[in-house]
Amino acid sequence: MFAAFLRAASLVEPLQREVAARYGVSLADLHALRVLEILGAVPVSRLGAELGLARSSATNLVDRLERAGLVDRSTSHEDRRVTLVRPSSAGFTALESFGMVRESEFARRLLSLDSAEQATLADLLERISAPTEESPA
Repeated sequence: MFAAFLRAASLVEPLQREVAARYGVSLADLHALRVLEILGAVPVSRLGAELGLARSSATNLVDRLERAGLVDRSTSHEDRRVTLVRPSSAGFTALESFGMVRESEFARRLLSLDSAEQATLADLLERISAPTEESPA
């Protein structure tokens, strides 16, 4: 089982390296940008909740994305205590690399599974990646 996991992970490595080389972020960071693209400007806490991250992890994520120039922060007009985050123009450019993700060998293999297999795999991956009491998000 572990060998199969490592073989699957090795399919993602070239894609991860290319995204990191182009944008200086991970695939997980790119996923967070995609969530922001869908949600629009949201409080950092909302982004964290959508991604299943603790507040400090969400803040660290946004800090990293901001350092990379991929998100912009602003103060909410409704509540000046709230900081909103949204993709920057460079962030939207980085999101264009989702085409690269969709065209990857890994995506091609995932899409070759039928819908029931995809659902089962997604459920299993969610279960093993969910935070536990010993390792909170």
